[in-house]
Amino acid sequence: MKIAFHENRMVGLLLTFIGGAMDSYTYIHYEAFASAQTGNIVLSIIQAYEGHWTSVGKKLLSTLFFFIGILLTKFMIDFFRGKEIQFWRLFILYYEAIVFFLVSLNPLNSHPAIVTIMIAFSAAIQWIAFDKINGRDYTNLFTTGNIKGVATNFYDFLVTKSQESKEKFLHFFFVVLAFISGAIVSIFFYRWIGSKAILLVSALFLYLAITETFAVWRFFHTEQFRTVNKDRK
Repeated sequence: MKIAFHENRMVGLLLTFIGGAMDSYTYIHYEAFASAQTGNIVLSIIQAYEGHWTSVGKKLLSTLFFFIGILLTKFMIDFFRGKEIQFWRLFILYYEAIVFFLVSLNPLNSHPAIVTIMIAFSAAIQWIAFDKINGRDYTNLFTTGNIKGVATNFYDFLVTKSQESKEKFLHFFFVVLAFISGAIVSIFFYRWIGSKAILLVSALFLYLAITETFAVWRFFHTEQFRTVNKDRK
């Protein structure tokens, strides 16, 4: 197992799937984006012009707490790096599983401003904490930059035929495909079970948290076993 479990391809693609699911859910249910703050800002300007101030406030709060989430995550990266704690990102996965479970509950689900703030804040943490797949940059919340990666590396491969360009093209291609798949599945679940569709996101975070916790435990258990045997020799 690699020390940087958060760069595992399965983890990155599943988080990108979740990113697509989150954005489609929040836009359908609350008419605001969880992570695409460019869209929120543009929509808030349009709605301000039309005098829809409640909707404007909801989107601006989403952007503000997205910003705060980024600052907090940068602080956590420096803090845990200083403490030499490597697997703190596991707690983020459990945290997000809990947050999205709470969002599914009726008393909270009926307050759009609170829910969009919670999701935007959590999405920002996810974006900054999980930003690489096998050492390669990617974005798991929105896909404009990933589409750029698909196009530029596809062009480079056509021109140079290099293996590196091909690998980068496939890297971004599967990320974009995961995001689109998440959005499609989220819409399907929303049409099927309504607001409870957000439980899909909670379940996926919980699955990731448990599987990666087990992988980390197995890694340390194996390393400890090897160390004991080595000492005996």
